[in-house]
Amino acid sequence: MAYNDFKRYVWLVDSLNHSDGLTLSEIDEIWQNEIDDNPKGESLPVRTFYNHIKAIKNIFGIKIEMSKGDHRYRIVPDEDVYADRMQKELMSILSLNRTVELFKGLQSRILYEKEPFVYPEWMRTIVYAMNNGQKIWLEYQSYEADKPSKKSLSPYCIKMFKRRWYLLAKGENGLRTYALDDRTKSVEVLPSKFVLPKDFDAEVQFKDAFGIRTSPPKRVVLKAYGSEVNYLRSAPLHPSQKEEETGDGYAIFSLFMGIDAWEFFQEILSRGNRLEVLAPRTLREDIAKQIEEMHRLYA
Repeated sequence: MAYNDFKRYVWLVDSLNHSDGLTLSEIDEIWQNEIDDNPKGESLPVRTFYNHIKAIKNIFGIKIEMSKGDHRYRIVPDEDVYADRMQKELMSILSLNRTVELFKGLQSRILYEKEPFVYPEWMRTIVYAMNNGQKIWLEYQSYEADKPSKKSLSPYCIKMFKRRWYLLAKGENGLRTYALDDRTKSVEVLPSKFVLPKDFDAEVQFKDAFGIRTSPPKRVVLKAYGSEVNYLRSAPLHPSQKEEETGDGYAIFSLFMGIDAWEFFQEILSRGNRLEVLAPRTLREDIAKQIEEMHRLYA
């Protein structure tokens, strides 16, 4: 596929994604004014347009259709919730890449967050094994271990949390999560098969979790102060989060989730004096102990 063709596909997806639908003539007008991708201001042939739609569907899985009522072309949301979410994420990435491409002079002023590196072949190998119901041979070394160990695992699902990918797999000791970063040394598909339990649901598995660690859910009550109130409103800590009370300079939120996760402790502590744990009492006491230990370090 030629690079210029790819750029046109991204242009069309981006144009439709930032509109409430476009007619063919409006799309053509936008294309004629694309100085970077269409410097000669040529018209977009109808046949080329339909070829673009077909290619976008085949390459990105993004479906574009014309509404019979207003004859406007729109991106069709995927019926599968997960696929629709992935589609929106893909469109966001394509749009950002196109923006950077258009304003090359600003590349040094648009900074990306570096993600922990994940070898693409590991992801492909694991997804292949998941699709074929095959076990994998995982060579893994946790940060606490002196050397790597190898395990035969049944890969159940993969999940991203805070820009890291994790594998949930079943081994001799039951279900465990493994980070697909520098701790994973190698992955190999085994000929032996496994059967995914019929009642396994990845969404349900992590429904009450904060990140990747699951534990029995408990009611958590947090009191946010000042600007932290708006931060929690715009980016809830958990899907179960509800605003229970609002006062002058504060708000109280409740959550129903598993709290036996160091990641959750880190999240609470990172908010400093802008967030207070009210319940459960055990969590409040654990956070207080962490604060005392931090105080001793800096005293």
